[in-house]
This record gives sequence, C-alpha cells and structure tokens, in this order.
Amino acid sequence: MLETLEQTAACRILVYLYKEGDFAVSEIIRKVGSSQQAIYNALRKLRDAGLIQEELEETFPRRRLISLTEKGRKVAEKLEEIEEELSKNDL
Repeated sequence: MLETLEQTAACRILVYLYKEGDFAVSEIIRKVGSSQQAIYNALRKLRDAGLIQEELEETFPRRRLISLTEKGRKVAEKLEEIEEELSKNDL
C-alpha cells in the first residue's frame, strides 16, 4: 500500500485536501504544482486505495470534486504531522 504514496504528487494531494478541503481536479492541478498526467495518475491510485472519493457536480460546469475519505483523512493527518516534524529546526 505504501507504493500508492510513492506516486508523484500523491502525498502533496492528500495534505492539500486535508488543509484546504474539497476541490475540483483542475484546481488541484493548479495548486499542487505537478504535471496534469502525474496528478491524474496519483488521483487514480489514491481513489483505488480508498483515500479519496470523487463526486460529479450535477450543475454546469459539472466538475469532478475530490475529497478525502475517512481513511484518507487519517493518512493525511499523519503526513501533516511528519511534515511538521521535518520542518523543525532541531540542532
């Protein structure tokens, strides 16, 4: 299952959704800063692992909204803790 998180941008997507909430795929592509193909591959793997869910809006422009599942929220929380620990300036 760790190979899912090895996917380019997967960890950044999880942490971004954890911090910022649900977003459309196009917004994730702009905010995460990876190629469109890398984002799509990461989203597919995250969805297959049960970490995110997709919902199609019923009204125009019918964007695909991405949100964390409960499992995804737990994983993203741990990633956020790791990021905070790594950013400490321990001497």
